[in-house]
Amino acid sequence: MANRVRTVNTLCLSPAKRYNLSNLQPLHKKYRSHFEIIGLVLEAVKAESATPFSIMKHANVNFMQLKKYLKSLTEIGFLEVEIKSSTIFYRASKEGLEFLRQYYTLIEMLLTAKV
Repeated sequence: MANRVRTVNTLCLSPAKRYNLSNLQPLHKKYRSHFEIIGLVLEAVKAESATPFSIMKHANVNFMQLKKYLKSLTEIGFLEVEIKSSTIFYRASKEGLEFLRQYYTLIEMLLTAKV
């Protein structure tokens, strides 16, 4: 069990290894959940700061949806905002990274569960 947790933590922190959330096909889902979109937004900013446009591309959401998620995630403390030379950047906070680790653990449990 400890080895699995270490593996999930490595996936969460390593920018070179992106966790592939497209493996959710065995769950027979038609639409993405709010948690999945939140996971994708946090995944986009876990290694370094990112602009709203790059987050939008990574999470595959439109601008109106992105504004809603960025506002909510900033209010609950999962994202931090920095402004550099009039450009807004977002990065994952400590709480956001912890949520992402737990989300990865849950996804791994769902994908490896025997039905």
